[in-house]
Amino acid sequence: MEFDYFYNRDGERFSYYMLPKILVTDRKFQSLSSDAKILYACLLERTALSFKNKWIDQENRIYIIFTLEEVMEVLGRSNKTAVKVLNELDNSTGGLGLIERKKQGLGKPNIIYVKDFLSIISSRGKNYSSEVKNIHTRSEEPTLQEVKKIHGTNSNINKHEGNYPDFSFGKKSYGIFQNVFLRDEEIKELKEVLVKDFSNYVDRLSAYLKSTGKTYKDHKATILSWFYKDQGNRRSIKASNIPSLEEYDKGEHL
Repeated sequence: MEFDYFYNRDGERFSYYMLPKILVTDRKFQSLSSDAKILYACLLERTALSFKNKWIDQENRIYIIFTLEEVMEVLGRSNKTAVKVLNELDNSTGGLGLIERKKQGLGKPNIIYVKDFLSIISSRGKNYSSEVKNIHTRSEEPTLQEVKKIHGTNSNINKHEGNYPDFSFGKKSYGIFQNVFLRDEEIKELKEVLVKDFSNYVDRLSAYLKSTGKTYKDHKATILSWFYKDQGNRRSIKASNIPSLEEYDKGEHL
């Protein structure tokens, strides 16, 4: 492959993972492999999305769901290596303690708490940690106290019955609430099927997710399911309005 040069191009056209410099330079994190540091950056980014979608437990702790399959996809590693990298970050498996995994039960994905990488480094580090959190949460988002007051019981982890948001790697957010996640190729395929109804179905799913708090594993599949169901209903209604041959004979269609 031959890559082009930069000619005063705007760096904002790229998407970035935030890999904190301290993870590379500080001795406390030297034991982590490069894969573990990259994965932590990916998990750290996911916390911003979880906060936006109110994935907060009863103790105001942000949690994420990042499956083993996603780890394999992000890092381009085998199942065995992905497990090893996760274990590097998790204290319960002899790792550094930058994440904490909590099982939800049979067939349900683990919940992951991403730990604050600066929380063990002096009060100065805590101030910087707050700045990092602000980068993720942005000024438009409410404080954790406000979230707890507004959402109350909706933050209960146990209410996620095995379904989890379609936050797969490489997807972008769409819809009026920016909570529908699709890849570019999925967008193309949906537009070919839905044509002029594409935006309507995306916004419909977006509003439904926001109003009900429900989540779906695959947003493309959900949209297609709704579309084909609607098509089937339309055909049934149309067919029911067509008079039978017997009705024609009796003149009941007149």
